[in-house]
Amino acid sequence: MRKAAKSDMNLVVNIITETFYKNPGVNWLIKKRGTRKKKIRKLAQYAYIKSYMRDGVYISSNGKGVALCYKFNSYKFSFTELWYELRFALTAIKISRLIKVLKREARRCSIRPKSGEYYYFWFLGVLPEGKGAGFELNNAIFEKASKDNLPIYLETTIERNKKIYERIGYKEYHYWEDKKEDITFWFLKWIPSTAKTI
Repeated sequence: MRKAAKSDMNLVVNIITETFYKNPGVNWLIKKRGTRKKKIRKLAQYAYIKSYMRDGVYISSNGKGVALCYKFNSYKFSFTELWYELRFALTAIKISRLIKVLKREARRCSIRPKSGEYYYFWFLGVLPEGKGAGFELNNAIFEKASKDNLPIYLETTIERNKKIYERIGYKEYHYWEDKKEDITFWFLKWIPSTAKTI
């Protein structure tokens, strides 16, 4: 595994776009009209910039997997990040849905620890031919979190992924089903053995 360089943006964005094309959590955000892939690409570009600015973009050794995972409290204001966020929000999300999206994101954040002292594992994307890349990335992130003595928090809308995360050591700590929007979130955490329970 290696940290991404700025020149890796297209590689990372392409993998996230391909692997999250059918993800219900991502597709819930996207406008139904127009090219869905282009809209997901805009989300991936924003996610890349935000994570890169927080030193949290990783690429597997085979170049087929990427992870966006950063210290949640490592905020640095950036006009570039703001531009990508606004571009995504205004061109890929239906304006009438924007309030719902903001409320949903606020609720997800409110469920995580208020201190913000943790790693947030935002995206993990592995191409079908990238066998082993997901485990390599996850193990490296476990190592990083253990060194910093910080827990890792993530959410998934795919039950199969939730089971995989549990198999490698994550524990479910919250469950949220939005029946009106027909979407389910599983909230998971991983705590290093040396960390205090949060």
